[in-house]
Amino acid sequence: MSTNDAFQSEKFQMDNLLEKGYIISDSKGTLDGDVVEFMHKTTFDKKTILLTNPDSRKYFAILCIKQQKQAAE
Repeated sequence: MSTNDAFQSEKFQMDNLLEKGYIISDSKGTLDGDVVEFMHKTTFDKKTILLTNPDSRKYFAILCIKQQKQAAE
């Protein structure tokens, strides 16, 4: 899988969860990548994904900042 394909796949996973009503609830950096946990706003169901692509990690950081700004409003 090319680097761009990996990024697009991981970006799709994050965007898909956010569209379904999940929010970022936790993240941990590991040697294998960033483990990101999403929790549904109403059902509290949890989903975890592993971000291995550097561009996906940057995109994730942007999503975290957006979420924090929305929570502060």
